[in-house]
Amino acid sequence: MNRNAYKGSITIFLSLACILFLALICAVTESARVQGAKAQSANITGMGTVSLLSEFEPKLLEKYEIFSLDGAAGGSFRIQTVNSRFEEFITRNTNPKRGLLMSLTFDPWCLELKSCEITDYALLTDDKGEAFYQQAVSYMKANVGVIALEELLKLANSTDEIEEKQEAYETSQNSNDGQMSGLEEEKQEKLEALESEAADSGSDTSNSGSGASNSGSDASASDQAAGNPLTEIAKLRKKSTLEIVTWDKTLSEKSVTLNQQPSKSNLRSGSLDLEAEHSGLVSNVLFREYLVRFFPNFVSGETGAGLDYQLEYILGGKATDKNNLKYVVNRLLLLREGMNYAFSVSDQTMNSQAGALATTLTGFLGIPALTEATKHALLLAWSYGESLIDVRVLLDGGKIPLAKDEDSWSLTLENLGRVTEVLQAGAEEKEDGLSYQEYIRILLNMGSLPNQKMRALDLIQTAMRAEDGMSGFQVQNCIVGVKVRATYQCGQVFWGLSAAVLGASGGNPAFTQTAGLAY
Repeated sequence: MNRNAYKGSITIFLSLACILFLALICAVTESARVQGAKAQSANITGMGTVSLLSEFEPKLLEKYEIFSLDGAAGGSFRIQTVNSRFEEFITRNTNPKRGLLMSLTFDPWCLELKSCEITDYALLTDDKGEAFYQQAVSYMKANVGVIALEELLKLANSTDEIEEKQEAYETSQNSNDGQMSGLEEEKQEKLEALESEAADSGSDTSNSGSGASNSGSDASASDQAAGNPLTEIAKLRKKSTLEIVTWDKTLSEKSVTLNQQPSKSNLRSGSLDLEAEHSGLVSNVLFREYLVRFFPNFVSGETGAGLDYQLEYILGGKATDKNNLKYVVNRLLLLREGMNYAFSVSDQTMNSQAGALATTLTGFLGIPALTEATKHALLLAWSYGESLIDVRVLLDGGKIPLAKDEDSWSLTLENLGRVTEVLQAGAEEKEDGLSYQEYIRILLNMGSLPNQKMRALDLIQTAMRAEDGMSGFQVQNCIVGVKVRATYQCGQVFWGLSAAVLGASGGNPAFTQTAGLAY
């Protein structure tokens, strides 16, 4: 049988060429796969960060709309414990073959986690509660309408005017006290001279009619001194304002231990600086409105954990409800005194009435400077008495306009000396004006923002500790942002053929990924 013989050179060539092309394709595929694995490692790191912060404290969110991860979780704060939880999340996504079903599938990435760590973290209390401030403002921006914000800004913009009038009142009060004190010696000399004259006239039996007349002048002077409303106001100023305006009210006896509060403690600090998204007047106003919405006050009648008068604590920072209310009442009184005094000195009717009474009280002494100083003292005292009534009305849940006029002014000069009786009888409440809560807003705008942040965190910590199973909660353990780093190694899949054919060498590539996330 004859057989045909064929040369195999072309077949061998094509086989070698196919191997080379296949090796090249494997190399390209492996390169693309490695880049995909690198992208996947970035995704896994990001997912791990999101998963970690998704374990926020739900009760804190429910009560105060604040996101944070409890870094203590019922024990002591250890960032290593939090890091272990982060590693668990990453490991689950890095090695999807853990499950029985997944072990039957092909994992193209072949990633292996070599190491991971939380390199930096931010706490709720960092920078005097700045993270708390940022979250509160974000919440309020999403929940306060434009019209409501405009009204809040009007109150905030009135702060400068209010402070100016307070300063003017205090300056006038100090100046008038100095004038009255300086004229006291001359006044006493005049009174002694009148008494001496009256005594001489009384001993002159030959001129009994004149003696009777002078004795009548002296008696008149004594009567005027006894009926001087400034005497009653001077006594009233020595008493506690809180007792005057709340004489028939039952006050809370609750208290806290200040040295155990975050605002009075040396707190741990995080190492991550978060970008401040909110700042400025609008943000400050919104933060203070957050305080008004989430913390009760004296008039609201709500009870709270630790303290009942919580807005008053944010303003005063005292250990007891009573002392915090006392602080706020004194601030309200000064605020009203400044505004009322500004109206009294500008009103002609009130000036005329005060001038007439001053003349009646001191005109017989013949000291014009004393009469003028007494007139001014009466206006100051009148403003003080009206302010006591204003504060009483506010504590009763009524409203008082920021700037008074003739219609809204309630205390007459005749009743100035018996203002205590007027307070006990109860002042007529007006429908127009600002409520106690709105005056609290004004006081917040006039106060220290850093103090308000930390005192609010004091109250939050106290409230959270009152929840079941959270007696060890501390705001200084609340993590609000993290920065992480993770290193992965990528196993080889298509590189073996390329390495054998092309003579290439190389180990398993490694990637280091970083990520950051904050609430």
